[in-house]
Amino acid sequence: MLGVGRICAPSARDRTGRAAAILASDPSHHGFFWLRVDLHCHSNASDGELAPADLLGLLAADGVELAAITDHDTFDGWASLSPEAKSASGCRLLPGIEFSSCYQNRECHVVGLGFDPGHPGILAAVDSQNRRRHERARQLAARLEWLGIPGALDAALLHAGGAAPGRPHFARFLVESGRVRDAEEAFDRYLGEGKPAACPVVWPHLEEVAGWIRSAGGVAVLAHPLVYSFARTRSKLRSLIATFRECGGGAVEVAMAGASPERVAQLGKLVAASGLRASAGSDFHAMAQHWRRPCRVPALPAGLEPVWTEWT
Repeated sequence: MLGVGRICAPSARDRTGRAAAILASDPSHHGFFWLRVDLHCHSNASDGELAPADLLGLLAADGVELAAITDHDTFDGWASLSPEAKSASGCRLLPGIEFSSCYQNRECHVVGLGFDPGHPGILAAVDSQNRRRHERARQLAARLEWLGIPGALDAALLHAGGAAPGRPHFARFLVESGRVRDAEEAFDRYLGEGKPAACPVVWPHLEEVAGWIRSAGGVAVLAHPLVYSFARTRSKLRSLIATFRECGGGAVEVAMAGASPERVAQLGKLVAASGLRASAGSDFHAMAQHWRRPCRVPALPAGLEPVWTEWT
């Protein structure tokens, strides 16, 4: 079974559970505990910065022994790597994906792990999600043009490099064209929920998405539940987890880079009570997000069954 490593030798203070939890959550500290597992990260096959081969190299360099490249609604990044490249890295790489779904009329993400990438159902699911993403891109570009910003679709397609363009690709265009200073301003002014260029997508229901993954022999994981505005309270978070289990979900992403130890502990208790297993992931996208490096995934709270025991 894969376990916990250290970036440096522990001090006496580090050996206490509370101190270790604090160190794990502090990206500026060089003595934090970390997992050798990262089951949620992104390549440039969706909205990540690194090519799949470079991402695999980073995972291996950071000491990760089991990983999944979970690009948005595609596993092209995983598929682009040869079996030789995967085996030579020293990091075992599972087939992975991050599907967008709908929960109570809000967008909710589900990571799929360990599925059969040749299964007809999962291939049809990826195709349907791809069509949704391309349609949203066309609508978003039309709204930007109406706002006096032409050329967005061509630029976003170029930045996507053959993948379905997402909002981060449009944000990059807005930055490069001088409309905004950075991606955060692009979302605040144009692309975020309720903003002038925002285009809601009718994503499939949580149950349907979990079913896609299960039918292909994989495990459905509720992605980063602590980031959802609709699940900020304990009761709403519990309700989300309960609904996910009823929909056929198998695990919840508990250990997340950058999350406070208090919130991770609270989430861990809810997951333990639900009977679901626990997953871990950095949600890495770009090197500038140093707190999301693959080596910065904190250890799971005690008492949880890791989902990765299925592959170790």
